[in-house]
Amino acid sequence: MTFKKYLIAVFIPFLLFSCTEDNDVTVPRNLQEYLETTSDNDFGEVIACAASVSSSLTYIFYYPKEGASDIRYYEADSLNVDSQDFANYKRKNLDISNVFGGKLQRFSRSNTEENWCLVTYMLDGKLHKSNVIRLKNATKPTGWTDVVDIAYKSTLEPNFTWSDFGITDNKIYFEVISKSEDDTFLSGTYTSNKFFQYYDTSNVVLDINESVTPKTLVEDTEYLFTMMAVSEDNWVNLVIQETFIPKNLQEYLDENSSKTIKSSLAFAASSNSSQSLSYVYYYPLVGASDMRYYETDNVSVDEKKFSNYRRKDLTDEAVYGGKLRRYSRSDDDTESWCIVTYVIDEVLYKSEPIKIKNQTKATEWLSDVTIDVSERLKPKFTWTDGSIKENEQYLQIFTDSDSDFVSGTFTTEKMFKYYDSSNVTATINLETPPDLVLNEEYNFTVFGLSSDNWVNLVIQESFIAE
Repeated sequence: MTFKKYLIAVFIPFLLFSCTEDNDVTVPRNLQEYLETTSDNDFGEVIACAASVSSSLTYIFYYPKEGASDIRYYEADSLNVDSQDFANYKRKNLDISNVFGGKLQRFSRSNTEENWCLVTYMLDGKLHKSNVIRLKNATKPTGWTDVVDIAYKSTLEPNFTWSDFGITDNKIYFEVISKSEDDTFLSGTYTSNKFFQYYDTSNVVLDINESVTPKTLVEDTEYLFTMMAVSEDNWVNLVIQETFIPKNLQEYLDENSSKTIKSSLAFAASSNSSQSLSYVYYYPLVGASDMRYYETDNVSVDEKKFSNYRRKDLTDEAVYGGKLRRYSRSDDDTESWCIVTYVIDEVLYKSEPIKIKNQTKATEWLSDVTIDVSERLKPKFTWTDGSIKENEQYLQIFTDSDSDFVSGTFTTEKMFKYYDSSNVTATINLETPPDLVLNEEYNFTVFGLSSDNWVNLVIQESFIAE
């Protein structure tokens, strides 16, 4: 062996051993050894807790104070060890992600086994260590919900009240307010009771705001409320997340009192494939802008009292060639009243209240329609109601094979003949519908609407013009 090869053979293993020993991952020291070489046992605290997303994915959240470095995750050899004997803990290399704009961070743990764990970091030359966390991803998985009561002391002072949902070992509650748009952190507080008002610290027992008073909320801006209910062993039993927008519908109408208020068309239906997804359709006139969706907390409120409606930022898309638009609402637990608004110049258009009944009267989606083509290019459509016999009017929409809008009409009868307006009660056509083209394919849709603007029935069928 040459001297050069000898040096490589000896030096590289030494280099690898030295790097991995310092690295603490490939050749790990246990936590006790790390503590003995790094700390005088006068530890600074690390705020940390853990929550499961599924049985195999757990997030370990922690609050890294500004300047924190060498952030580490340690896990015990098994659950059946002394959790306070740090010789039982080994470092693990897990992915780190920012949470709430980086105010918090989290490790992602992919493992079905339960265990003990903790988090450490260095700050100003001093080791900071969390209390031990008991992972319960299998025996007590974290519950995730959006159920929280949001009331308002004033427009910009929301207060949040929640339930334990039968959980008996919650020790403390951690509340975060962040911007929904970009996850910017605004406030992080701890309370020992199930209530928090922004920004009132009368019941706050701890915060992570670093002596900075959180900024005042801004009207018509969407925010996210997050609450973690934490047990004494730092396991998160429950996570609540819900968006909110300060300013109710009545306040919006008052702000626009100089505008003329006119009624607009809107209605809602549950999805064909899922009761948890509802579509809120509306007809925007040409020039419509500032489209808004408002919703109540539930259906038991007075639907004519507009202060009960809160704005929600839902996904909006064009349908039926852009003649209509619809919001997609995903909420399988709550039925509500909703209203859609938009503005054209000095006119504010507001729909009548819509009662969302996705659970109690899910929309029936059918294809049963009789098509009479005895008169050339003037097909006649006849249908029957489904199991719900509450339809007061029917909206018929025709589109061509390219999904371009052709015609939209209302009738109170369960019959419509194309290009015959004798039983038409209203229309959304801006001009006379075109003649059908022989042998071309078209799509026919009819909505059966109740008096509260809920769609009980949707019939869809394609046909060839004859």
